[in-house]
Amino acid sequence: MSSGYRKRRRRRRDGSKVFLSVVIVTAVMAVSIGILERTVFKNTGDIQTAKAEVSPHIRPDEERLKAVNAPEITVEQVEITGLTKEEAQKKLREYYPWSMKIVNGEEELSVENWLEPELADILEQVYSTNDLKEGSYRIDDNKLEAKIKEKAGELAQKWNKKPVSSQLESYDKEARKFVYTKEQEGRELDQERLAEDFMAAVKSKDFTARIQAGFTVIRPERTQAQAKEQYQVIGTFTTKTTNNANRNENIRLAVQAIDGLVLQPGEEFSFNNATGNRTTEKGYRPAGAYKNGILIKEPGGGVCQVSTTLYNAVVTSGFETTERNHHSFTPSYIPPGQDAMVSFDGYSGPDLKFRNTENTSVAIRASFQDNQLKISIVGLPLLEEGVKITMRSEKTQDVNPPAPEFVENPNLPFGTEQEVVKAQTGAVWKTYRVVSKDGKVLEEDYIHSSRYKGKPSTIQRNTLTDNTRDSQAETQPSEPAAADIGTGEAPDAEPAEEPAGDTVNEPTSEPTDRPEEQIPAETAVPQAE
Repeated sequence: MSSGYRKRRRRRRDGSKVFLSVVIVTAVMAVSIGILERTVFKNTGDIQTAKAEVSPHIRPDEERLKAVNAPEITVEQVEITGLTKEEAQKKLREYYPWSMKIVNGEEELSVENWLEPELADILEQVYSTNDLKEGSYRIDDNKLEAKIKEKAGELAQKWNKKPVSSQLESYDKEARKFVYTKEQEGRELDQERLAEDFMAAVKSKDFTARIQAGFTVIRPERTQAQAKEQYQVIGTFTTKTTNNANRNENIRLAVQAIDGLVLQPGEEFSFNNATGNRTTEKGYRPAGAYKNGILIKEPGGGVCQVSTTLYNAVVTSGFETTERNHHSFTPSYIPPGQDAMVSFDGYSGPDLKFRNTENTSVAIRASFQDNQLKISIVGLPLLEEGVKITMRSEKTQDVNPPAPEFVENPNLPFGTEQEVVKAQTGAVWKTYRVVSKDGKVLEEDYIHSSRYKGKPSTIQRNTLTDNTRDSQAETQPSEPAAADIGTGEAPDAEPAEEPAGDTVNEPTSEPTDRPEEQIPAETAVPQAE
């Protein structure tokens, strides 16, 4: 009995072991499932990395997004939950097609798709991480705003227009009046408004909007009517000519060539270019002129008085010359150091030049009447009210005259001589630009030096023997020609004059005349002595 008892008890113990094993296995599975649930799903609902093995034929992002309880993800209010990256990109393009344009009148400018790269950055952020978080993603408005502001700056450079003020355009010689350009309004792109309108369309998800460009009108500084009132004579000078007909005709032709010329901003005037080569074909007549220090007759003799008068008008107006040359000998119609010699063979030669350094046009007016040569510069005033510019010259050195020139005169007693033309001493002169206001000198600047040659004396003499003199007396005129021995000058040349003193300060006329009224020679202006 006791043996049978033992067997039955063993069987009960074996059944208990089986039951206990089942309980333990069940408990272990429960714990494992709990751990797995806590590992995969957190209380926040975020998806963590699953430890499960993934098939090599299924992409990780596809597996995650198609998993049960995948997080809810939206991009700019478009839900992409459970979509692949490519599917999400396609869906966003369909929801937000881009065709934004900026309109300027009839011109339409397509704006580059700035939304595409922003959405691509968001999708890259969503699909490149192993921790996909649910939520709503939005583009960075600041980036788009920076792009449109940069674009607005580029368009401003393209579309902005500066206002154009009226200015002197030309001179109508037949109507004897100036012609002025029509003013033009400018415009400036309202960049701030353009950026605001663009961002308003972006925020309202209107990516097909047509943004109208707005402009601010800019009025010109000077209208045509104002230009006619503001242009005036800003510098003028007058010299007196001789009564030589040929010389005066040459002066008249040169005056006609430069009268009414208009210089645009930055343009340079050339006296030789304006008149061209002074030839007989153009009507210029032979008149006294110095060539290589020798007095000769050549076409155009006397035009240096025109260039000299213009030079003084240019200086008094406030402009500076870019080329000026002095004569070989002291001129008679202008203080030393204030002349401007020109010569031209059709290719080159000493010239008078000045450049219009202002941002508005200027004109030259010239007239010649009753031996009065008057030249003026017409423009907008360069100088402050009450400011005047003159020139002052001072002699710094004497230049000895050359050796006397001897001329045989058989009518003189044998062995005697007679001075018929006195020698003239040359000189070096320094010239200064003097700026004054209300009669008070403000500054004085050195301009240039001029070196004038001296002139030899002319001496008649008789060095022939009595017999030679007697034989020549039959063929020689009883008196020499006045042009050869009387003064030493050609009949139509002006004799050079000695300066009255070491310092000359030549006044210039007041630029108070209106441009249309300043030309008549009878208008009173100070003259060069």
